[in-house]
Amino acid sequence: MNISSDFLIENKMADIIDAFASATELYSVVLDINGHILVEPSGPNPYLGEFYELVRNPKYKSLYGEIVSCIVDTKQAMYSEIDDGNPDSRFAAAPIFVNGSFLGTWFLYAYTTAQYQKLFKAFDNFSKVANSLSYIISTVHNSAVFQKEEKSILKELEFERGAKEIMEDIMRLFSKGDRGRIRDVYDRVGRLLDVDFIVFYEVDKEKPGHMILNDYWSKIGKSEEEEKKFVWEQDHYDLEMQNKIKYDCLIIDKKNMTNQLRVETFEGNARAVMVFPVNIFGKYRGRLIFIENTKERIWTEDEIEFAREITVMFSRDLMITKLVKDSVGVPSTIQRIFMNSPFMVLVRDDDTGEVLFSNKMLDEKVGYDLKGKDGYFILPRLTDEFNGLNTENVYGKTSGGIRYKRFIDVLDGIYDVTEATFKWNRTIKATIIIMVPEAS
Repeated sequence: MNISSDFLIENKMADIIDAFASATELYSVVLDINGHILVEPSGPNPYLGEFYELVRNPKYKSLYGEIVSCIVDTKQAMYSEIDDGNPDSRFAAAPIFVNGSFLGTWFLYAYTTAQYQKLFKAFDNFSKVANSLSYIISTVHNSAVFQKEEKSILKELEFERGAKEIMEDIMRLFSKGDRGRIRDVYDRVGRLLDVDFIVFYEVDKEKPGHMILNDYWSKIGKSEEEEKKFVWEQDHYDLEMQNKIKYDCLIIDKKNMTNQLRVETFEGNARAVMVFPVNIFGKYRGRLIFIENTKERIWTEDEIEFAREITVMFSRDLMITKLVKDSVGVPSTIQRIFMNSPFMVLVRDDDTGEVLFSNKMLDEKVGYDLKGKDGYFILPRLTDEFNGLNTENVYGKTSGGIRYKRFIDVLDGIYDVTEATFKWNRTIKATIIIMVPEAS
């Protein structure tokens, strides 16, 4: 039972115990199951020093074990003589339980004939008070646990609400192509997670084993001094950590941070980190790192999942931006880029709706080759579906086209959709449609 001396003092339980001992003019102490003091010894001055020595004397350890076994089994107080060199010494011991679990033993002790007569007279009341204390401590403890759990739940709910709002804002800004304000949202990410830095590194394609600092967010703002913390000549994680980051993630906090990690890996600049892979086209292209260097902390499951979702959204936006940017309208180029893409891609003639290109994943999803078929069967034209409406208000416009989210009947799911117009084979007005399944 994890109840400390401080808990008993703060909630006035120690005062009740000391007051009872004072009223009976006897010596009192409460010990836990291992014989450690929960409530300090108290009593009249003449024998108080001897009582302190008795309580701390390892000679009585085995006797204390026998007493605990007896009162726990019977759940009753006991009265007995004791061989401490004083023929008049007597004691009473009562168990204190919290929610049915043994907390400790309350002792009343007598050194003289007058005291043990008082102890004998007070025994029944002593037993009743001990039982009452068990009830009171249980009630107060349960209330404290409930309040702690309630605060924890409220904190979790507040975090979840903040995380949801941020994710929705990022989606809205991505869809509008308002990348200038994305930084403001990442500022909110950093402050919700209460981290000091969020850093994005890209893989250096020219130098294997090297990473390039692409961008970062700092709680106190950017500066040359801050930036120096994140520039390394080569990847400063060891090979095992690098592989863990590539294929999963790296979570380091108070539970597993070592002095060696702190000094050699993080150069004293981190107390806790979360590192997630940035994947584009299913390939590892970089990492997003969330850094705490102010205080010791243990990442919660909600914090880890939120940081992971932010990284996935960040990765998907980079990927879609690159896909649209690299589409130059040459069929062979589009086929090379999109055929084995992990997402569904369709190119259709804007005038006829004929499918000019569909990638392998989309064909497998519908069960046949879509080339030459009606592309509007997969996804209606926005101007047809929302005739008379300003579709810029329905969907967000980006520099590469339009991005939105919708349920696609044929594909039986909700998809993030990016549409961009271009010239197919540099002559035919066409639309490329990239459909990314909504993250589960």
